[in-house]
Amino acid sequence: MNYAGVILGPSVKYRDGKIIFDPSASHNNKAVRNRILSDGSKQKFDEMLIQHEVRVLMTRGVNGMYIYACDPELQAALLEAAR
Repeated sequence: MNYAGVILGPSVKYRDGKIIFDPSASHNNKAVRNRILSDGSKQKFDEMLIQHEVRVLMTRGVNGMYIYACDPELQAALLEAAR
């Protein structure tokens, strides 16, 4: 794809100068559910999976990318970074 558009949903936020990932605000149920490991134990990988989703989407545009953030603080930080 020459240009990509990415919407950063409510699970991606900007607080105190850092991007944080909030699994409780995610609408992707497959990313936030528990995983059963080979030993039978359950473990959460929610924050890591959200980070991977964002990383994959953000590397798709060859010539450019359009980004929209639902979080107002992240919107402001992205606009400031674009200047």
